[in-house]
Amino acid sequence: MKSRKHHGYIYVIAYLMILRVVLTITVGISAFSLGMFFDLVMLMFWVGAIGFFFRNIVPQKIFYIVVVLAATIFVVGDSVYFDYFSVISARSSFAGLKWLQEGNTLEYDISIPLVAYLITPLLITTIYLIIANKERDVFFFKDFVVLSLVFIVQAGLFVYWGNQEFESRIDYYRSDAYLFESMHDRISFSEKYGWYHYHLLDLSRFRSTPDTDEFIEEVTAYFEAKESHQTNEYSDIYSGYNVITILGETLETRFIDETLTPNLYMMRENGFSFDNYFTTVFQQGATCNSEYMSLTGLEAITTNDWSNNVCDAYSENTITYALPNQLKELGYNTYYFHSGFEWFYNREVMVPNYGFDTVKFQEDLIDLGYDDFHDRYDTEMMYFLDEYVEFEEPWYINLLTYSMHGAYNQVEFEVHADQVDAAYPDTDLDSEIRNYMLKLVEFDNLLGLLMDELEAEGQLDNTLFVIYPDHYPYMMDYETYTDYIGVDDNFHEVMRQELLIYATDMTKEVISTPGSTMDITPTLLNMLNSDSNFDYYMGQDLLGVSENYILYADLGITDGTNFLNLDETYVGDIAKLPILEAALEQRITATELQKKLLISDYFNN
Repeated sequence: MKSRKHHGYIYVIAYLMILRVVLTITVGISAFSLGMFFDLVMLMFWVGAIGFFFRNIVPQKIFYIVVVLAATIFVVGDSVYFDYFSVISARSSFAGLKWLQEGNTLEYDISIPLVAYLITPLLITTIYLIIANKERDVFFFKDFVVLSLVFIVQAGLFVYWGNQEFESRIDYYRSDAYLFESMHDRISFSEKYGWYHYHLLDLSRFRSTPDTDEFIEEVTAYFEAKESHQTNEYSDIYSGYNVITILGETLETRFIDETLTPNLYMMRENGFSFDNYFTTVFQQGATCNSEYMSLTGLEAITTNDWSNNVCDAYSENTITYALPNQLKELGYNTYYFHSGFEWFYNREVMVPNYGFDTVKFQEDLIDLGYDDFHDRYDTEMMYFLDEYVEFEEPWYINLLTYSMHGAYNQVEFEVHADQVDAAYPDTDLDSEIRNYMLKLVEFDNLLGLLMDELEAEGQLDNTLFVIYPDHYPYMMDYETYTDYIGVDDNFHEVMRQELLIYATDMTKEVISTPGSTMDITPTLLNMLNSDSNFDYYMGQDLLGVSENYILYADLGITDGTNFLNLDETYVGDIAKLPILEAALEQRITATELQKKLLISDYFNN
């Protein structure tokens, strides 16, 4: 009679659970949570159930080895991914592998993490024990009775969490049901339901066919219920002006300095600066999402249903009321320039849909004979203007810069060492901070060259500049960065930056209305042409309102002073709490509608 043998099975389960504990250290997913138990039950059930069907020892061992190798790859991968993006990976993250296979890895300074070296001996030992095991594991059906009962209870909880009714929408958003259905917080999901379960569900979860007609009706009802845009004292004050919008890749406005960045400093001191402005960082694809928000006046998305990188999932969508499309209607020639690759984030497909007539990337300059074009030097973007821009008619230029992107160890920026030393004499700067400053000088030099060029063309005094960041320097060591800027343990405060709007005839004005990336287009359009169509924006004209609410990607909210998190933790004036509560519900609802807008390709209907 056969007897039970579970040696290989025990080695596998023990190794997998040790990996799960490692994630507590590298990613911060607590091991003291219900999800740890769910993971254990799920792994014991499925590894044993599949192992049961192998009647020969060799394929059973191969199965065990494949399981431990796959789990190791996911743990190491999530540890690396979290280190860069402060979030664990998802199925949609695999789309990023195509960027790696194109060779675009140097800027990320990807290296083997310490956790890989720590895990490797344990992995080798586990594989050795599996191979050295002389007998096939033997399971009895009744071995799975208890596990099956626990598994059924677990499945019952999932069904319960996904089918509750709630008195209000905000109660739903704070519930296990919303967390389970949307997977909006990957770490919380992993702690609640299990990290292994998160990845298994993310990879295999069934995506039902959306009812796009219903989505369109819901989105239409939202826009019809919006208040109409009201003109104000800033309306049309720059009517007829040319426009340059500059998305400063990884621009950190706390570093603006009279000596280090004289052009940025001049613009801030002589133009409009919005000091209660937030970059809400919808990872992954934060630059793509920030660009989308800034040009469309719409929200990005934060759920895990497909991809929260708009460029990956929705690059072919119609975007009728984007800023360049509206300026084209006013007779502007529209230009988009980026010194990076055209294929990255599907930009060659998506960017024309915003309404840009001329869309050029580094490939285009190289085709023109600029073989030594250096994409990291923002100043070389001036070649785009030399080759493609006609200044005779009204024009709108959008520049997406590159120099300030990480990694912060790039020695080619030492050409600006004298300027950094002049700004911070006798100062011992951290190497990453110093390298970032060198890169920032390069960006500032671009602004100087732009103004010189426009002055030579007789255009400077008739041009409106808009400069804003996409996200904080997430590729810099986070502790080094937050120590330097003086922000202690407050990720939301890290996102507070500045939006700068400048024209030569401006008088310095500081606007403290809270705003975010999606408020740029309605604010700018109001200054250029208040008769534009504002009906299809989720953002606000920051010059026409005194109150506004900023939703972060983690579904916290702020009015610029008070902060309310989805878990009900609150910092601020308690009298404002009910207002923030109502705003939070409204803003999450709008974000859910934005997802439906994208899925249904709303403006193409």
